[in-house]
Amino acid sequence: MNNNTKMKIKKILRGLLYVLGGFLAVVLILLIVLLARGPGKPVPIKGPDGEVLPGSISRIESLVIGDIEQYLVIRGQDSTNPVMLFLHGGPGSPETALMRHYNPDIEEDFVMVYWEQRGAGKSFSSGIPAESMTMERMIADTREVSEYLLRRFGRKRIFLMGHSWGSLLGMLAAHDHPAYYYAFFGVGQVAHQFRAERISYDWVLQQAHERGDSKGIRKLSAMAFPDSLASNDAWIDFIRKERNYVTLYGGALHGESSIGPMIRVIMTAREYSLIDKVNYLRGMLFSLDKLWPAVIHTNLVHAIDSMQVPVVILQGIHDYQTPYAVARDFHDQLKAPQKAFFRFEYSAHSPLWEETGKFNAIVRDRAKVFLTGE
Repeated sequence: MNNNTKMKIKKILRGLLYVLGGFLAVVLILLIVLLARGPGKPVPIKGPDGEVLPGSISRIESLVIGDIEQYLVIRGQDSTNPVMLFLHGGPGSPETALMRHYNPDIEEDFVMVYWEQRGAGKSFSSGIPAESMTMERMIADTREVSEYLLRRFGRKRIFLMGHSWGSLLGMLAAHDHPAYYYAFFGVGQVAHQFRAERISYDWVLQQAHERGDSKGIRKLSAMAFPDSLASNDAWIDFIRKERNYVTLYGGALHGESSIGPMIRVIMTAREYSLIDKVNYLRGMLFSLDKLWPAVIHTNLVHAIDSMQVPVVILQGIHDYQTPYAVARDFHDQLKAPQKAFFRFEYSAHSPLWEETGKFNAIVRDRAKVFLTGE
């Protein structure tokens, strides 16, 4: 090997070391930022003067539910307000940080209890038995959390709200244990997800043609829509690919083609430590894999013919994750002491973040009716 060759090799190696060093520096900076912005502690609720609001509550509590440790993030401007247990979506995607970022005003009227469910977020653990990730166990967990909140706040009843997957879990929990709840609020209501997925897939394929998206047409046309006997792996593979186009075409967030800002909110949330953020991602994969069969094979139209608590469904007309038509049909056939269906003209899957003013006004006004019995 001559000297020129040796010099070239040294320059290449030196360049690679510079690149590697730069990469490691960026990783280190990101870790420092995540650690600094994620101490894993509750965020105080402050007034206009920047001081902690008197009478407010902001706590992270752990308790043993169904034999495993699970976490609640409790927030409210007035700790004497009605309690609202919030069931997040996914399965496995806690929305604590998203609610605090996009809709903090709901904390003016309720003590919001954001439960990080079994196998999700702060409640994820590699020691959770896979066989415990069932709909029956999740309903039982919801009951136990509700019982804890009734004792902790000295209330006779609480409100229950569920978004997406949480709307399915919440409807079933409210059906089985109506004595605990004033009412159930379903947002982005899951009712018959097999039918919903068919509608969603047909919509994205239509959108691809209307937009002249040749790449989208090619990829979507190559997908095989899973039948009712398809394996869980086939379903997971399908929805991961198909959801990219739902998001791209505005069927997840109306007028938005990316969920990047939402990911940043979660990854910089102060309620999560660095390990919590790692577990958030692990929990998403774990929970979706274990609970998706319950989602795709549950048909509320067949499972529930009547409710003993009032039901309010809040649905974006542009929603193609849990399509509007499916939620509307479920509501129309449902029997309940009181029921109401509210459509959101400028929302897709998340009117609780997309039209917060209208959303909060409806929830506040309906809650007053249920509390007073008027």
